[in-house]
Amino acid sequence: MALSQSLASPVLIPCSSSPSSSSSSSSLAVAARGQTFRLFLRSGSSSSSSCCSQFCTAHLSLFSSFLTEQHQRNGLRSVERRAAGAAWNNVVVRAAAAAAVQGQGESKKKVLIVNTNSGGHAIIGFWFAKDLRAAGHAVTILTVGDESSDKMKKPPFSRFSELRDLGVETVWGEPADIGVLGLSSFDVVLDNNGKTLEVVKPVADWAKASGAKQFLFISSAGIYKSTDEPPHVEGDEVKGDAGHKIVEDYLAGLGFESWASFRPQYMTGSGNNKDCEEWFFDRIVRGRPVPIPGSGLQVTNISHVSDLSSMLTLAVEKPAAANGSIFNAVSDRAVTFDGLVRLCAKAAGKEAEIVHYDPKAAGVDAKKSFPFRNMHFYAEPRAASTKLGWESKTNLQEDLKARYEEYIAIGRDKKDIKFELDDKILKSLLTPVSV
Repeated sequence: MALSQSLASPVLIPCSSSPSSSSSSSSLAVAARGQTFRLFLRSGSSSSSSCCSQFCTAHLSLFSSFLTEQHQRNGLRSVERRAAGAAWNNVVVRAAAAAAVQGQGESKKKVLIVNTNSGGHAIIGFWFAKDLRAAGHAVTILTVGDESSDKMKKPPFSRFSELRDLGVETVWGEPADIGVLGLSSFDVVLDNNGKTLEVVKPVADWAKASGAKQFLFISSAGIYKSTDEPPHVEGDEVKGDAGHKIVEDYLAGLGFESWASFRPQYMTGSGNNKDCEEWFFDRIVRGRPVPIPGSGLQVTNISHVSDLSSMLTLAVEKPAAANGSIFNAVSDRAVTFDGLVRLCAKAAGKEAEIVHYDPKAAGVDAKKSFPFRNMHFYAEPRAASTKLGWESKTNLQEDLKARYEEYIAIGRDKKDIKFELDDKILKSLLTPVSV
């Protein structure tokens, strides 16, 4: 039976026609959009390296066909191991990546990701690197700062071994010194770090001078001006003095064969080190009321980073279609503040008590007492859909359930957290306020 004929169930490729009952199994999980396929490799416990060689030699053609079909049908998203200590992991993953490129009929590209060392955007580079490797591209990720800094002890940086296992080169340094870091030339450069022209210009100028054909920039949906007609769509008016906008204008005039800018909003996903859903879990698991400013009907967008990463990967593989474009790097569904509380409570298997308050009356700054903007703030990914053929493949409820499992796994539900602002808000609600 062909590999592709059993997509919904595990597939076993033995290295011998009659593996012994004492053989051990290792597996390679191929995660395609909307479905995960598991490829099992069975080998004797004393010959995993030899078995790997036999697998790569004897089954690469069949495995290549499988990956190619899945890339075309589902949009291959990532290839990663599901076997601790498998000696053949790197070889098989690299073979899988190479097979994906071979099946696409495209030449492999060399991509440099200049990645921020803090904030919510750091996770974008982490996932993008994985997706690029799954598609067969060569990837180097340059993280700002020093490898020995305390920031590197937090995710996603603490998980960079996962990238190295996939063949990603990880380096550290300052973007301003990029020209003297000894980096080779690249076909594509992504700046996932700078917010101002002063920071991005050295990277963009170096990329142009060293022969990069495509430059991608992570901007922000926060540069849109408030509108009476949400959602924000590409082409809506932005703040002209915003640093991200000034960078976009500069990139447009550099003469790259292809350039594009991506404007994300709030993100979730494994490896995120900036509170999003965690703020809600902190209160729900402790049985505390969840204070929401205003009516709770404000609409926003919480995107899984895999949606952003898949959008970026499409831009790399469709440079002509992406050229000169602004993309709202968001998922295609909105959520209200109250709705997010209920989704988080459902993910945790608990009930949630929502209380609404007026920040001014409570004497608090909503920017400090709540993790999101206290307003309608919602963009739509129209350009990515029409120009790149991109589709969101995530589900917020499922994503929150996965994040809650991680929340419990790291023991944050047991962490001692202070709720001074919450207590101030709750106290104010007990005091009548004249209208």
